Amino acid sequence: MGLLSNIIAIPLGFIMKLIYAGVGNYGIAIILFTLFTRLILLPVSYKQQKNSARLQLINPKLAKLREKYKDQPEKLQLETTKLYQDENINPYSSCLTSFIPLILLWGVLAVVYKPMTYILGYDEAVIQEAKSIVISISDDPQATTKSLNKNSMREELLIMDRLLQNPEAFSACIQDGRIEFVEDGEEESVQKLSAITEVNFVPEVQEFASTFTIGGTNLSETPSTKPSENSSVFLFLLPILSGLMQLILTIYMQRMQKKKNPDMPDMGGMNIMLYGMPLFSVWLAFTVPAGVGFYWLCSAVFSFIQTVALYAWFNDERVEKIGEIEREKAKQQKRRPSMMQMMLEQQEEMMRQQNGGSPAKLSGGPANRVRYSDDDGERKLSRSEMEEYNTAVIREARRRMAEKYGETEENSAPPANNKKKKK
Repeated sequence: MGLLSNIIAIPLGFIMKLIYAGVGNYGIAIILFTLFTRLILLPVSYKQQKNSARLQLINPKLAKLREKYKDQPEKLQLETTKLYQDENINPYSSCLTSFIPLILLWGVLAVVYKPMTYILGYDEAVIQEAKSIVISISDDPQATTKSLNKNSMREELLIMDRLLQNPEAFSACIQDGRIEFVEDGEEESVQKLSAITEVNFVPEVQEFASTFTIGGTNLSETPSTKPSENSSVFLFLLPILSGLMQLILTIYMQRMQKKKNPDMPDMGGMNIMLYGMPLFSVWLAFTVPAGVGFYWLCSAVFSFIQTVALYAWFNDERVEKIGEIEREKAKQQKRRPSMMQMMLEQQEEMMRQQNGGSPAKLSGGPANRVRYSDDDGERKLSRSEMEEYNTAVIREARRRMAEKYGETEENSAPPANNKKKKK
């Protein structure tokens, strides 16, 4: 699962273990664990929704700027940045915080995929010896080895499933303290068991597996599109319910965004992805243990409830009040301009100097009447003169920026050119 997922999974696994110890059922523990993770993400979701609501509120102002500066992209970018600063809005905050749920998801999946590690507390040596026993008691060791290696993420769930199918053979190997392998007709190889003999592995896993259910459905099983007679109906419906709930959440969010921002352009190809992802999750849920699909279903349900509540909370009146507070806060802080704003203003100043700024203010720079081309009969600048002119423009722009933002000209000046001129 990777180092990052393990770092996140260790504390989450400890919490899941505490919840499981309290309720004694893995399915109910997943429900409570999902609720816990949603509560952890509530501040992030609150901030995202708040920022999104405020961005939608200033959309008319942004539309006016786009219309006013439609032929001046640099000016449009500068004015847009100024508007964000006046409104005390960071348009990129939602992008940054959106990675937090994804990072957390890896830790959650690790906990669901590895119950022996994070719930029962077995170390890696015990898991590997259990894997060897599964291979040794299999009718087709090579196929079993390939299956375990191919599905390494859910290795522990497969081990638990094979143990439940043949607990007597599993116990016999542990009692002998050794297992024998025969590969491709070669001589038998013997592996001694040490770590797994130190724990009460088979009874503990059997007891845990008996609670690995929800409503009579074994969450360690993988749902199939062709359910057998022994499979429950819920096991088959679980991936479908999970995808349906995610689709309902997507439709609701799209409708609310359109309601808040009627002028929102059609997302076109992006809609295919938005509505296609729930359908893709249905297929994916048919390839992973039911415990993972059940977590997705619980997460989608809690996300829907949370989203409805946040949209109700951030109504137009409340968002307007928040906007007034944030605008007042921006005025009181008198923050220094962002790096992006300073760069844009510097670029604007350079363009102004090149397109009609007073040459008298440029220290040592050539007159503006001297052009880069000689189509009008005037002298064409040499390469060194062009460099001197551009340096003078940049120096003047930085000087104006320094005066505006209280910096010294020396600190804002470009570094000296140490290259010696050729004679």
